[in-house]
Amino acid sequence: MTEPAEDRKPRVLLVDDEEGVRMSLRALLGSDFAVDSVGSGEAALEQLPRFRPDLVLLDVKLLPSMSGLDALQAIKAFDERIEVVVITAFASLATLNEALRRGAFGYLIKPFPRRDLTLMVRDALARRNGRLNAS
Repeated sequence: MTEPAEDRKPRVLLVDDEEGVRMSLRALLGSDFAVDSVGSGEAALEQLPRFRPDLVLLDVKLLPSMSGLDALQAIKAFDERIEVVVITAFASLATLNEALRRGAFGYLIKPFPRRDLTLMVRDALARRNGRLNAS
């Protein structure tokens, strides 16, 4: 039996090709959220139907083949209600604007303070919950 949405922890999928980043984010978010992590855009797309995330934290510079921007577009095509926050150490204005154009809620530039992560996650999930309640 599935838990009602209001009784379960929000689900956050971490997508970063650096294991250390995934481990750090999991440690920061794990007490408040159900967290899963993968190392590529392809793995993220495979995980979507199983994990059903509310939010994806997505590195824009993924290796080996699918870019973070392509993964973002595919995630939104799978379910436009999934909020996506792009994370990157290589902040080019053009890339960040493209991420927003493709449906990202926002972005964080590595390294980012824990407070910025907490606020971004909270705001993205609030928007998702507002959309779900409106439908």
